[in-house]
Order: sequence, then C-alpha cells, then structure tokens
Amino acid sequence: MKRLTFAVVVLAFALLVVQTAAADDSYMIGMQGVGSLMKSPVVYSGNFMWGLVGSWEITLDDTMWPDPADSTARFNYIWDTFFADHYLDTWGAESWTGYFDGATLLETPHFRFDTISPAGVIEGDITFSILVRDWYADGILSQQEKHHNLNLSATVNVNPELGQGYFEDTCGHGSISSGNFNFLNPPLDDSLQIVGQLQTYTCPSPVEETTWGAVKALFE
Repeated sequence: MKRLTFAVVVLAFALLVVQTAAADDSYMIGMQGVGSLMKSPVVYSGNFMWGLVGSWEITLDDTMWPDPADSTARFNYIWDTFFADHYLDTWGAESWTGYFDGATLLETPHFRFDTISPAGVIEGDITFSILVRDWYADGILSQQEKHHNLNLSATVNVNPELGQGYFEDTCGHGSISSGNFNFLNPPLDDSLQIVGQLQTYTCPSPVEETTWGAVKALFE
C-alpha cells in the first residue's frame, strides 16, 4: 500500500510540473486610428471600437527612409524597396505586395495595446503586408491604383516579457486586417479601421529535468 501511495503522489507531482494554464482568452477586436508611412516617425495609433477597451499603437522604424519633406522621394523609396519586386501577374489578380517585417527593416515593427478592460498592457512584434491591385493589369502603378483603398494584413506575436497587469506573463498571437489603407502626403494622416482577432494564454512554465533519485528524496 505504501508503494501504491508513493506512486500516486509521484504521478500527481509530475502532472503538476508539466501542467500549463487551461484558460485562454480570445478577443475579436475592432480598432480605429490614424497614421502614415509618409511621416517620420511612422506611428499609427487610436482606440479600440470593440473587443478590448483602451488604446493601441503601432510603430515602424524608418531611419533609412528619405525625409518626409520630399514626399515624392519618400514614396519612391518605399515603392522600390518594398513593392516593385513583388508583382503577381496572375490573370485577374494582378497586384503588388509590400512586406514590412524583420527581413525588410532594421527592426521588426512593434505594437502596444494599453487596455482598460481588462486592465493591462500587451506588447510585441507585428509584421504586415500591403496589397496594391493593378487594376489595369499593365504592370505600371497609376495614381488611381496608388490612392485606391489598399488591403493591409498583419500578424501579431505577443512578447510575454513586456506584458503588464492582466497580461503579465502572457503569450499570444493574432491577425488583423484593413481594407482602407491609403498613402497620404504630410501633413495628412490616413484614417484606418482595422478588425481581427487575438488569442492570449498564460505562458507555459518551464519543466526542469531531474533524476528519479531527486524525485524520491522529496517524499522521504
């Protein structure tokens, strides 16, 4: 009986060591705000419309980009660097896609959600792409195509070391998108409506490897 009791206790201990938090939070979020790739620094910010209560901010490193004072040079740099080489010539889906991530920038873009309900802070990396349709299917960007509402898609990855309040030690990921992204020259800002989803969960605790003798010693 003693051995059986010992085995049950050891099994319960093992399960306790590897168990992770069971409760996940899933948010369908709506965001509205303003910002511009044509300004420096590049900052998009605003408030949540639903899903969370509070404010949000997305920042992008543009230290290598031309000064916003020359809007033509700045746009041409953005287009040549991020879009021009990514043309899709599939019939009916002709388009350019610009990728903004750690591979194309000095730093991966950053996001921060300051929430009132639940009260806390979520921060981490955000990578996004912008799709520009080639409506004339001629491989040449026209002014109409440049200023037509463009499609933005992004993925977010939560950094648990930056979480605060309700989101302390929180891992997570999600995706957001907008169908009304535009390039606007300073001093104008682009007004965006963004929708998406965010999944958060308590980060799993690390499991420390140990010897059978050390486990037995705990119960002696």
